Amino acid sequence: MQNSTPSATLKHFAKHLFLASRIYTEKARSQKDVQTHLDRMRKSIIRMSLSYTDVDRLKEKISRLIDYERKFAKIFKPEDTETAELKRQIAEFEQGLFNEKEEKSRIASENQDKIRQMSQSLDNIKAQMNHLLIEKAKRHQRYTALEQKIRGKVDTHKYYRS
Repeated sequence: MQNSTPSATLKHFAKHLFLASRIYTEKARSQKDVQTHLDRMRKSIIRMSLSYTDVDRLKEKISRLIDYERKFAKIFKPEDTETAELKRQIAEFEQGLFNEKEEKSRIASENQDKIRQMSQSLDNIKAQMNHLLIEKAKRHQRYTALEQKIRGKVDTHKYYRS
């Protein structure tokens, strides 16, 4: 709660205040219910009309009262050092996880950049290879034309007869 905004702090406080008041009212209602049931049981004992269901209902109501007492006590229980230590460790793990996520994201971004650069380089190499192949084909065509021109001017019959 140290780095939270005032509205978040107020919201947190209001939530806990609402929970505490609800538990307190339920606890008070349960106490009143147990007291009323005990009064009825006293009257039943006097009239000799006490049944087992009355005792069972009393046990149930007392159990509910104990649950509300526990919930109410949890709200105001001071934090022990073990809980604080566990919370600190959880915060450290969350921070480590966040750092790892950021590192992974950074590495992925760097790898994407490298892949893009290599793709561009490969495209450039392909373009140069295509250009060189076209130049080679043109050169071969000129070579063939020159060779035919030379053969056309030189009379091989005359050259080989003498």
